[in-house]
Amino acid sequence: MKQLIQSVVLILVCSLATQHASSQVTFTEESDVTQLMSKYRGFHQQQITLKAWRIQVVTTNDRRNMETAMSKLNQMYPELDPSWTHASPYYQVKVGAFEEKSDLQNLLITLKRDFPSAIPVMDDIEKVKLL
Repeated sequence: MKQLIQSVVLILVCSLATQHASSQVTFTEESDVTQLMSKYRGFHQQQITLKAWRIQVVTTNDRRNMETAMSKLNQMYPELDPSWTHASPYYQVKVGAFEEKSDLQNLLITLKRDFPSAIPVMDDIEKVKLL
């Protein structure tokens, strides 16, 4: 008898819990929070670059060495689309665009055969160029 009463009570509690769980919950957001979230979304939608990883193949203060490296890269790895920058007094040749450092390891090992000074570096990269 006692076990029957416990079972009935358990069934009633479960049915009440199920009925309560199916009721709707209304959430009202403060206007300040709504404005702040709107600004946050707008800022991140406008941001076209982000910090990501590239492989710096060559750093030199001689423009001819930079041009030689660019030519060699274009001949050996035409799919990489190398680019160079001049941060006085150095010319830097970089390839790739990776979100995670671990993603560039295979390419770095390959490039080090022909360019032993290649190193991973952080850079500002357009979102559309990420590999």
